[in-house]
Amino acid sequence: MTSNSIEKLRTILKRKATIFHTGGRRPLDSLEQSWIGRVTVALPAEEQPIDVQGNAMAPIMQLYLPAMPFVPQAMRDVKLLTVFLSPDVLDHEDMEGYMCIREYTSVEDLVEKDFGPAFMHIKAFPLFPELLENDYPVWDGEDIPEEYGDAINNMDEEEPDYFEDIVEGIHVVHKIGGYPSFIQSGIDFGEGCEFVFQIASDAKAGLNIVDGGCFYFAKHQNEGAWRGYFDFY
Repeated sequence: MTSNSIEKLRTILKRKATIFHTGGRRPLDSLEQSWIGRVTVALPAEEQPIDVQGNAMAPIMQLYLPAMPFVPQAMRDVKLLTVFLSPDVLDHEDMEGYMCIREYTSVEDLVEKDFGPAFMHIKAFPLFPELLENDYPVWDGEDIPEEYGDAINNMDEEEPDYFEDIVEGIHVVHKIGGYPSFIQSGIDFGEGCEFVFQIASDAKAGLNIVDGGCFYFAKHQNEGAWRGYFDFY
């Protein structure tokens, strides 16, 4: 693979994302503050979400999108997003029925709610966004064009290394936009689904997804339905 091919691949692959830093500063006393381990608002008629087995789901994340330096096109009309997960979600490969994502295009009618203990009783921390200009996919993901994937797979020891010479890093953090930081290979959300955000294991908040894993969430471009997946080391 030539230097021109490497630079072309970088240009083709790079995507913007917003990554989040957990804590380290005082939270804003405002709805504009994003959180891990806490959901503070909902519509008046919305109650604690229930999974398919009748168990209450727990709050895990709240994101105020207008404060983000970058938001994927699929979420441009959304002002606030909240995420709840079932306590049994890790026992089921298919997350359908064990997750609840609520999107709000306006915050005017939202009221404060107490949804009880966070998912896995993690400690609530404010999240502070940062723009990531160049996010890249894991090398064996579905996001690399086939001709470049073949070239990468066929590189010998004297040629550039994907992680050292092509990408600037794989960001296994809380993130909206960019690429999912898949740990396992061969993941496909299904036709028409676009990756939107991920929740990563977070030592500060006390969140460990089995063994340093992540939750990934994709949205169907036409139907608006959400799909979830998790993996770990």
